[in-house]
Amino acid sequence: MTESCRPAENEITINLIIYIIQGIYGISSCIVYFLNIKALHYHRNNLDRTFSLLYTSCAAMSILYFLDHYLIRRFVKLGYFCEEILEAFSEPTYFLNPYKTISSYCPIVILVFHCLIAIHRFCVVAMPVKGVQVWDKYRRVFTLIGYLIPLFFMWFMIPCKSYAEVDTEGIGGLDIEYVKVFSLSSSFFAAWAAAIFGVLTLGFTIWMLILLSKMSFRKMKSTEASLIIFEVFMTASTMVYAFTEAMLYYSIHVLANKELKATIIHYRNFAIDIFILPQAWTLLFLSKTVRLYLFRFCGRKIGMNFSSSNDYNNSNRKITRVASSFIPNPDMLKT
Repeated sequence: MTESCRPAENEITINLIIYIIQGIYGISSCIVYFLNIKALHYHRNNLDRTFSLLYTSCAAMSILYFLDHYLIRRFVKLGYFCEEILEAFSEPTYFLNPYKTISSYCPIVILVFHCLIAIHRFCVVAMPVKGVQVWDKYRRVFTLIGYLIPLFFMWFMIPCKSYAEVDTEGIGGLDIEYVKVFSLSSSFFAAWAAAIFGVLTLGFTIWMLILLSKMSFRKMKSTEASLIIFEVFMTASTMVYAFTEAMLYYSIHVLANKELKATIIHYRNFAIDIFILPQAWTLLFLSKTVRLYLFRFCGRKIGMNFSSSNDYNNSNRKITRVASSFIPNPDMLKT
């Protein structure tokens, strides 16, 4: 490493420890995401197909975004091999374009899918029969729209060349920048996307809770209550990221404060992790179906059988759809 492209000596050890810790909980969350996807696919005939598809899409993008951000951006911040990286990528090239494209596209598409999940849950509460039918019939269309919407906020990043440079504003190490083809600000569009879909997610979640407050929670099935808890946690993590993006935009374009910008970018890594990783664990902890599948999957790998097939099938029959539509009975409504 060269002195000019590495963090201060007293920060190298701390940054490396943080990087290792982030890798431990990040990689483990990606593994849980993968197992959740397998569980949802395995029980696809018993589960809400719309929720399963939306969650699978969101989980796949979350895995891709974390690996892209962790293995490239966070690694080059450490300063290791910075001389070799600068020598290879100091000039703008399309070689680093996939990283910048993924880092621009993935957070927005995750925001969109969080919003779609919130809208889906609201619809099946507000319109129990019609909402389920519409979402189930057009779930692939809604999913495709979810993948296309983010392009509006980052299309101008796709043709850009990227390069590595020394980070002179932050804590040291390297940074990956891009050469603008169009005079559009990526931070501006990212902030607006976070604000729009963050507010929509929060709004539909609150609206759903208001509707549910008029119903009898005592008669609500455990799976339905679990989905409500899942959405509340998802909304909270979304708002953490949206607030961070808003502050980053404010520091760059309003205050023009490089020191504040560097501080926000440093803590933005944790906001990203809070934004994309908890949904792996909340579904695992809240869904009995997913937990049973995980136990059986791990049991097969280590040669243990946690339950017989008959016991598992019997218990599986008792499990209602993990993402079943909440259809209130008439007697659940307040008179």
